[in-house]
Amino acid sequence: MKRSPYLLVGVLMLAVVGLFAQTVEKTFVKAFNLQGAQDVTLQFNGAVEVQTWSQPIARIQMTVQLDRGSDAMLRSLTQAGRYNLLGKLLEDGTFAVSTPGLAREMHVNGQTLVEGVSYVVFVPESVRVTIDDTTSAASF
Repeated sequence: MKRSPYLLVGVLMLAVVGLFAQTVEKTFVKAFNLQGAQDVTLQFNGAVEVQTWSQPIARIQMTVQLDRGSDAMLRSLTQAGRYNLLGKLLEDGTFAVSTPGLAREMHVNGQTLVEGVSYVVFVPESVRVTIDDTTSAASF
C-alpha cells in the first residue's frame, strides 16, 4: 500500500509547529516582612488576587507565562532579574511592592516578548491593600 507524501509532510509540519509554539510557565514565591506597615501598595501590571491569612508577613506568588518561549529563555530572564519583586517601606509608612524589571519591553529575535504575569498576594488580615497600575481587576 502506497502512502501519500503529503500526509507525511503534513504530520511533520504539525510536529514542528508544536515544538515552536510552546508555552513555558514558572511560579516565583517571595515573602516580605511588612515592618509594621498597615498599608500595602502593589504596583503590578497583570491580574492580581489578594487573599488574607493569619501570618504576620506578606507572601506573593508571581506566575510568569511565556508564549513561544523555552525553559532556557525563562531561566535566562530570571537570572537577569526581570522577575525580581522589590519591597520597601515608604516614608508615609506604606509598604510598596513592585516588579521594576517588567517595565522594560523585551525583544527576542526581533519580536516583542509575549509574557503573561499574574499574582496571588497573601497579606495579614489587618492590612489594607491598594493596587496601582493593574491591567485587570483584583479580587479581595
